[in-house]
Amino acid sequence: MSRGFRNADETQSMSDKAVAEQIERIIDRGREDVAAVDGRCNDCGGPIGAERLEALPSATRCVACQAAWEQRAGR
Repeated sequence: MSRGFRNADETQSMSDKAVAEQIERIIDRGREDVAAVDGRCNDCGGPIGAERLEALPSATRCVACQAAWEQRAGR
């Protein structure tokens, strides 16, 4: 194998991973588009908190769930 080239299995694996990540982003964006109208976190069902909703009315997660989501997403 020459330098700079990957084998077909590795290339397919990278492609599959990229597709899965893109699907997850689309799903998350869809969840975020649905505002937490009742002030409840979409992940845990607990209250989002008045201060957070005042600062970020479109918040759909409580602070703890948002932090966990960002950590999982590698942000």
